[in-house]
Amino acid sequence: MRPGASLIATAFIKTALSMSLAIGASPTAANGPASGSGEPHFVSMDAIIVPIVGSDHFEGSLRLKLVLAAKDAEQLDRLTAKLPELRAVSIASSIEFSRLFTSPHTPVDARRLSADLTTALRSTDNGIARVLIVEVSAEN
Repeated sequence: MRPGASLIATAFIKTALSMSLAIGASPTAANGPASGSGEPHFVSMDAIIVPIVGSDHFEGSLRLKLVLAAKDAEQLDRLTAKLPELRAVSIASSIEFSRLFTSPHTPVDARRLSADLTTALRSTDNGIARVLIVEVSAEN
């Protein structure tokens, strides 16, 4: 792991958590809020690890953990059932992002990655409100 990478990752996680709290997320929301409360509904995905490929060689790996914010409880149930398909789309989109925009020597553009993943996953299921990245790193 690069020196300082864990410090950057820790800062990013703290920022992501504070942003989640700022939009009204709570432990109740993460576990399924009461119906009609208007709070976001979350489904967590397993970690994704994809290669970072330079012009002709393996340079490292992009690691990320995603949480999908569903529009409502009904969408949450559907997203949970479609999780394998959504994971496949996430991996494909992460590989493309890694190929175009990632280097183990520079910080990962988490905003762009989140926007790219949100666009790709919404084309599969429009019940996704947003893709949240709770952990991301590029390593040798």
